[in-house]
Amino acid sequence: MAKHNKPWFTLKNQADKPAELLIYDVIGDWQGLSAKELVNDLKATTSEDITVRINSPGGSVFDGIAIYNALRYHPANIHVRIEGLAASIASVIAMAGDTITMADNSLMMIHNPLGWVGGEAEDMRRTADMLDKATEAIALAYSGKSGTPVENITPLMASETWMTAKEAKAQGFIDVVDQPVQLAASLDLSMFNQVPDGLLPKPPVAQPPAQPVPQPAPQPQSTDQTAALAVVQLCNQAGYPELAETLLRGQASLDDVRQRLTDCETIKNLCAAAKSDQAANYIRSGKSVETVRTELFEVLVNNQQPIDNGLPPELQHKNTPQPSNLNIDSQALYQQRNKNAYR
Repeated sequence: MAKHNKPWFTLKNQADKPAELLIYDVIGDWQGLSAKELVNDLKATTSEDITVRINSPGGSVFDGIAIYNALRYHPANIHVRIEGLAASIASVIAMAGDTITMADNSLMMIHNPLGWVGGEAEDMRRTADMLDKATEAIALAYSGKSGTPVENITPLMASETWMTAKEAKAQGFIDVVDQPVQLAASLDLSMFNQVPDGLLPKPPVAQPPAQPVPQPAPQPQSTDQTAALAVVQLCNQAGYPELAETLLRGQASLDDVRQRLTDCETIKNLCAAAKSDQAANYIRSGKSVETVRTELFEVLVNNQQPIDNGLPPELQHKNTPQPSNLNIDSQALYQQRNKNAYR
């Protein structure tokens, strides 16, 4: 998957001026820059003052919390300026400011963190527990700045609360309301549920044409974000959700993802046929089907137990690759064992 050329943050560390951090896009490593890079850059910043300018719809929860903590514990004075939108985890980052200024025409939004998971009931429960803990951590950040008790913050998060600059100041989330800022760039807010009127693009008003005009079929538009979601969905559906992050970081295409998932199923079934419990290790290490087949062959050569070249009953009903790819070549194995015996 190609990544955007435009970075989501910029850190200017100037010796004779306050350092300036701009967060002007979706937070996370979809565009090639990770939160770890930003945190490392902050650690190297020696300015006594850091201005953080924000216009972001949010992004990765844990990346945002890491940035919040890096700013919160930095020895510099942190001056946050919300210049358009501080939504979701971007609003949490804003709470790290020693002073928080918000343009009169900007907005802040707080809500509960979201997550996706595929798997069994226990996987769902673990994810729900993780989201509950993330909600608590985020509520503490809001409470610490505003002075509002956590039990009064959580209902605001649960209902996805949007605040103008004056409302955010009244709630204690910011310190100063400043002059309006003119911004050229707009942000995609379609992922949220309670977006105020006027922020989402209005559908065009249909005008009857003077005469019928043939319209070309709409072409689907793909973005990094929708492609990334497709990768996650494919991995979840195949039963390998743990592979999604590795495949995303490797910029695998959807065809490559499908092939790797097919290979994973083949590896699992090869191990089952060979009575090996190493399938998870092979898949985690990214080994190819041919490498696994070779290693299993060597293991069976050195094992003097009789060879059963059939699949276990629990795999015989599955939609697996052709049996010729899975059956153990007992003739080749016995020939190799005999060679080894006469060496």
